[in-house]
Amino acid sequence: MSLTQYIDRKYDVMAFQNVSPAGDTLLRMELFDTKHNGTIVTGMQKLAQRWLLEFLTEVGSMPGLPRRGSSFMADVRKGTLGTFSDIASSFIFAAAAVRANLQLEETSAWPDDERIAVAALLTAAFLPGFARIGVKISSRAGENRQVILPISTLPENFN
Repeated sequence: MSLTQYIDRKYDVMAFQNVSPAGDTLLRMELFDTKHNGTIVTGMQKLAQRWLLEFLTEVGSMPGLPRRGSSFMADVRKGTLGTFSDIASSFIFAAAAVRANLQLEETSAWPDDERIAVAALLTAAFLPGFARIGVKISSRAGENRQVILPISTLPENFN
């Protein structure tokens, strides 16, 4: 976005560094590093970040906000995601909760490229101890972002 596109918009601090609008890049979950100090995000990328943070937050893990988050990471922690069907089932429930949570905080004054329309599971591939899931997040403006999440599939107490 150019600087003029930020006028009259609210923005977030970018929580995932190394974002690229095209191609595969490894994201780092950090607010700043030696090259980036408080980068801001808005538009479709802001929506993608909101969705990811909500999806990766285990429901009930935020004191005072017990309904925020999704059940997906709890399923991961329990070690119940061993097949594509397992991931798809968990994703459907989790994505519905994420959508509902995000819509509760949105207002009609928000730009459509920052409001959730739908998120869809595109792919799931398995490596020993990991699942690589691809998700397409779509805004009410019709824009979308595809994100790839490497998720450990080993239960929390696995040694």
